[in-house]
Amino acid sequence: MEEGISLSAMKALVEKKINKKTMVKVMWNDTEKMTLLITPNMKINSFIYDEKEGYLFFDNEGKLIEYEIPCILSERDLINGKVILRGINDGK
Repeated sequence: MEEGISLSAMKALVEKKINKKTMVKVMWNDTEKMTLLITPNMKINSFIYDEKEGYLFFDNEGKLIEYEIPCILSERDLINGKVILRGINDGK
């Protein structure tokens, strides 16, 4: 069974975990939409999905971002405004 929490509750959880304030950034390209929880100093401009590397994020100058992004939520992670919590062992 999948459980969901609000995006604001997820934001609070991430802030508590990393001990920093975060902001919500929604980005999309031709194929999908991403919701990111990032610290205010992170400058993320675009993303692509690479089959080998997974999601790759780029800054305003087009350089690959190598620092860790606190929380990345794809479209399948958000349903009806709720963040879907999936168990590690549920095979999804």
